[in-house]
Amino acid sequence: MEKDDFQKELIHFNEVEGIIRNKLEKLYREKAPLRERLLRERKEMWEDNRHLIRDFDDVIFLNTQETIVKSVEQQLAWNEADIQQHTKMEKSPYFGRVDFQEEAGEADTIYIGVYSLTDEESQEIYVVDWRAPISSMFYQFDAGPAWYEVHGHKNQVEITGKRQYRIEDGRLLSVYDTDSSMYDDILGQALSEYSDHKLKVIVGSIQREQNAAIRSDTKSSCLIYGLAGSGKTSIGLHRLAYVLYRDRETIKSENILILSNNNIFGSYISTILPDLGEKPAQTKVFGDFLEAFLGEGLEIEDYYSQLKSIEGPYAEERIKWIQIKYSAELLEYCIRYFAEFPFRIPEIRYEGEVLVSQELLQSKLDAGHYHTFQSRRERLEYLARRAIEDYFLLHKEEIRDSIAERGMERNEELSEKEIYALYKRTRNEYVQLAMDGIGRLNRLDSGKQMAEVFARYLRRAEVPEGDEEAQRMFRSLERGKLLYEDALFYLFIKELMGEAAPFSQIYHTVIDESQDYSLLQLYIVRYLFPGSSFTLLGDIYQTVNSVTTMQRYEDYEKVFGSGLVRIRLGRCYRSSSDINALAFRLIDEEERPIAEEYSYFARTVRKPQYVICRDMFSCLGPILERLEKYRSVAVIVDGEEDALAVKAHLQGQKEAQLLLSPDDEMKSRLSVIPLLLAKGLEFDAVILFGCIRSNEKNAHMRRKVYLGCTRALHELYFVERETLPEGLRECEGYMEIVDYYGRPCTGLQSALEVR
Repeated sequence: MEKDDFQKELIHFNEVEGIIRNKLEKLYREKAPLRERLLRERKEMWEDNRHLIRDFDDVIFLNTQETIVKSVEQQLAWNEADIQQHTKMEKSPYFGRVDFQEEAGEADTIYIGVYSLTDEESQEIYVVDWRAPISSMFYQFDAGPAWYEVHGHKNQVEITGKRQYRIEDGRLLSVYDTDSSMYDDILGQALSEYSDHKLKVIVGSIQREQNAAIRSDTKSSCLIYGLAGSGKTSIGLHRLAYVLYRDRETIKSENILILSNNNIFGSYISTILPDLGEKPAQTKVFGDFLEAFLGEGLEIEDYYSQLKSIEGPYAEERIKWIQIKYSAELLEYCIRYFAEFPFRIPEIRYEGEVLVSQELLQSKLDAGHYHTFQSRRERLEYLARRAIEDYFLLHKEEIRDSIAERGMERNEELSEKEIYALYKRTRNEYVQLAMDGIGRLNRLDSGKQMAEVFARYLRRAEVPEGDEEAQRMFRSLERGKLLYEDALFYLFIKELMGEAAPFSQIYHTVIDESQDYSLLQLYIVRYLFPGSSFTLLGDIYQTVNSVTTMQRYEDYEKVFGSGLVRIRLGRCYRSSSDINALAFRLIDEEERPIAEEYSYFARTVRKPQYVICRDMFSCLGPILERLEKYRSVAVIVDGEEDALAVKAHLQGQKEAQLLLSPDDEMKSRLSVIPLLLAKGLEFDAVILFGCIRSNEKNAHMRRKVYLGCTRALHELYFVERETLPEGLRECEGYMEIVDYYGRPCTGLQSALEVR
């Protein structure tokens, strides 16, 4: 870039900074009067409040005062939000620029930032929000023909230039033309930065394929998939911000849900939406739904306990039943069973007289278009209630006379008021008897139905011992203690029976690590949020068992339909080139042809280090000393016992946070965490402590090591007592094999004698 060009950019930058500073000064001037007015209005409301409401005028007076106070509170909230936004803009107002020419021949330039900026006096737009339709050109096209779409109309343009800026703390540091060889430097620099325990905003480095995923049709459900480090979580959350921008008239932050398997992830992504100028969305762990709908009086096994159990030595029998309970065949059978539920109708009588025949009730039930279990049940109950109430109304005088006569027989002379009360009570008792009869005859207890529908399916499928397993589930429910898979199946049955009220105000849901959800869980979520579209983020190569997880991307369509949009992110950005090369090699041989469709961004740091040491704990201190420069470091172990041992060893040497519960929140620079809880997270440097040998006999060893490797951005260490096992010998060329002192181990000779 010419020096004069940079000077012009600097002049423009200073002009934008001046507009932001002027806006901030105005906002701060407005803030104090707003605070004073709010205090005054609250005080007046308190002092003038008529504590005893005497008439309708008092109600109007109080409502008016409350409306005024709420209005001032809202103005103050807007003021504070604007101050926060402009303060962030002052540090970095924009990151990109597009020069283009409309078909009509008019040349134009837009600067693109996290937020839009307009000069209040001239109404000139200085910065355009990255989510605006016109901003899509920056991500989607290089110089040449291009277009952007507004309200369904494509505007054809010619892009004549694109630039990207490096701006930090209110200083313009550098400007790059995107067609220069230095363009990748900005992305490389962004990827080389050290990370804290929060996911970062990446609007300045979104790539073309990522932009397509973000701007995909917001009304349709979308599966965004790719290998670890391809940006799925970042793109999913930026897509949420785009949904809030695109559909801002109908969707607010409170209408959005982020769903994960643990709260560690919730703390990790907590700042993304606020940093993008939106209010935080709701975040929930899947287990919250089990607690909400089943928790009272029930002790439910948690997700991570289930995972530990199925890796145990006596898991074969349990795995067999989990696979059946999570199978598409059983779930589809249950859906059909309850949609076509053959309701049995009780005979409804009053003092020996049939009020309405079973045949008539059946014909009325079948005549309506009621296709769900709940609607058919409600219709049947309505028809029975209506038949009883109509009978009592038609025979009102006879029934009242009968009540009075029975009173006379008991030497009680009842007043008209007492007779009417007894008449109503009798009618209500018969209605309740009918409801109880419907429930009893049809076994409308969800626990009984759970056992019955499961047993019915297993008999049809000719599965031995099906009745025994169904009864075991029911007895467990009666005892108030359920296995995780039984709790899921029970909640699913309650949903199909209309006993789990859906969340009708959620319009868009993001499910992170969706490959770790079973079909049963995804069905549950789909029923809980019937008015929601979904963004599903997944990587089937990160599943560490084949029992409770999704194994094929095609299976998502069983839940979300054939209209599910599938977008593959084909390039990995998180880890350094050496770490990515090792991770790609760890993918199972039969899956490598698919993995070869992926690539990774070239960024060299150092090869992963495989440290051999008999006394593994003695390695930790020296390695951690080497990693002092980083903001986030994790010692990842295979399980809870190893984590406790590492934490005990570091006590008094290094300040480390032990993360054992899915409810924990990352706070320390150094974390000690089991492998499964580290899913979805990233750290500057990772030490995989004994994870290879711990899983040597595990059928999914390679995937577990792959998962651990891809948590590291810059440096990766393995600490093991012995050399690489036979199953990973092919990975030798992708790491440096060293002993405790950092000396190369030639030809993979063990250095056990050294320590």
